[in-house]
Amino acid sequence: MASPRWEELGVKPDVIDKAPPLRAEIVYPSGVSCDFGNELTPTQVKDMPHITFPAEEGALYTIIMTDPDAAETVREVHHFMMVDVSGGDSKTGKLQTEYVGSGAPEGSGLHRYCFLIYKQPPGYIPSEAYRPRNKERRYKWSLRRFAAENKLGDPVAGNFFRAQYDEWVPVQRAELEAATPQ
Repeated sequence: MASPRWEELGVKPDVIDKAPPLRAEIVYPSGVSCDFGNELTPTQVKDMPHITFPAEEGALYTIIMTDPDAAETVREVHHFMMVDVSGGDSKTGKLQTEYVGSGAPEGSGLHRYCFLIYKQPPGYIPSEAYRPRNKERRYKWSLRRFAAENKLGDPVAGNFFRAQYDEWVPVQRAELEAATPQ
């Protein structure tokens, strides 16, 4: 059964139409975990997490992380994508978009960072195959559009946290500014 927190914190309907029924475990190297909207810091979530979730035997999955709370000019920000995940373990997947942790601008308040997991349809090849950390390729992204274009349906598992600005954000922004567009 889906957590009521998807609706309580507005992820449904802001990001998804239907809350995923299964819980994904998102554990960061810093030792913190997502827990349906708990508050974490950018420093705690700066490195790629390990993600596990209940999976069907033989099925492949796509994991996507998005921030729907970016400024109006930026809209939704794409943070991470992994495809061809099997056995419900991110260690088995193929990195599609390099992980970038939370980076809420100073004074912008709490942002929701959502991990959503989709069962891949047969013959799935994602329409947006890119890997750079460059910010321009990540801004104005739409999870709904991507899921529809790729016939992913509704997410089967997920989790999310909230974060706001801390001292890590300027470091992260400098790294993104230095990244070369590809």
